[in-house]
Amino acid sequence: MFFSFKIDGDELDKRMGGGVYVGQLFTIFGDNSEGKTLLSLRLAYGFLKNGISVSYVSSQMPVREFVSFSEALGYPVLNSVISGSMLYITPVFILRRTRKANLDELISNDRIKEKSVLIIDSLNPGMFRDFEINSYMERLRKFSENRVVIITANQASMDDATVLRMNQLSTTIVTLHSKELGGIKRHFIDLVKYPMVVRSIQQSIPFRVEPGRGLIVEISSVS
Repeated sequence: MFFSFKIDGDELDKRMGGGVYVGQLFTIFGDNSEGKTLLSLRLAYGFLKNGISVSYVSSQMPVREFVSFSEALGYPVLNSVISGSMLYITPVFILRRTRKANLDELISNDRIKEKSVLIIDSLNPGMFRDFEINSYMERLRKFSENRVVIITANQASMDDATVLRMNQLSTTIVTLHSKELGGIKRHFIDLVKYPMVVRSIQQSIPFRVEPGRGLIVEISSVS
């Protein structure tokens, strides 16, 4: 079984294989400002449009800021939050006290367990207490059974051993990067480790961001 994130007027799902198979631990790597939250929101919005419930755990934005961010990009999630099909949550909110959560407290939360997709934006040593990458990744991989788990991470904030272990334990890996081409900054989604697909994929997907339209896949041949 796979989850579609297709939305009208958008080719991202076609370039990324047509959907995400259930049981995936899907890691999005990227430096600051490369679009990790943008891609996470786009995937979440696509899942919601296809009737798939989502939990979104953020280390960055309170809910009002996140809703405003989603509206500005053309991926409005307020109605989904109100209806309960999307749960937007932070570790502090989970515990209702001012200390960091640990991962077990997160994934044992009934409201999170009932959703089909869990997005953690981002998984980093500062987000949870007692952070240890091996146990965290193994528990997330176990939690992904019958679900999809998506995590974002900035490699620059982690040591080489942590990044290597995340690569080894992730079933799917996407990397976001940008580079100057002809004097213009171009953004790319690279499908680094993408073993299970519904259809053919494009290994490197160029995109731009437009207010009100979100992530726009640029014209390029599909592999």
